[in-house]
Amino acid sequence: MARTPADAGAVRCFIALGTDGAEREALRDWLDRALEAPELAVTPAENLHVTLAFLGPQPPHAVADAEEAVRAAVADAPGAWPLAWDAPGVFPSRSRPRVLWLGVASDGRLGKLHEALTRELGARRLPTEERAFHPHLTLARLRRGNVSPARLRELVALLEAVPLPAPTAVRSVVLYRSLLGRGPARHVPLLEVALPADGWPRRPPPL
Repeated sequence: MARTPADAGAVRCFIALGTDGAEREALRDWLDRALEAPELAVTPAENLHVTLAFLGPQPPHAVADAEEAVRAAVADAPGAWPLAWDAPGVFPSRSRPRVLWLGVASDGRLGKLHEALTRELGARRLPTEERAFHPHLTLARLRRGNVSPARLRELVALLEAVPLPAPTAVRSVVLYRSLLGRGPARHVPLLEVALPADGWPRRPPPL
């Protein structure tokens, strides 16, 4: 069961993969062109990330618990590995697009890392996602307002020009604080834990 934080002092945070950033450079030109569509709130290249867990507003003591969960999950994680990208898509559907995204290729190592993090968060009564894990990069969101079906099709068609980045190195797991205000959110790292040099798992199995 998720904690219910007090409004005062709450920290809005999430956990994401830390990469070498090559995918951000590969997508920068497409993001700049997408800014020409006023209906889209485009993600700045520096904000692109693969979310592992969204915790939402949490009190400071819960943030400390989240840091413990990240450390515990990474203790059994695979070493750094190249993450491959997959075709772009939309949520929830192409006829009702709200989010334009770039997919992540099926990867058992990422799945195991997510499972370990979910387990550690749950053990500390922090929020976990009940829906199936669908790793992706959020490229843009549709702004609120009336958009004609024809224009929606044009916006979805922008995905045809999204370049597929070369595999990027996954190096760490990062706990971010998300600061909201005018314009895009600002993501501030609170904790970054490097992935181990050796493979999965590191700990010996229980006797």
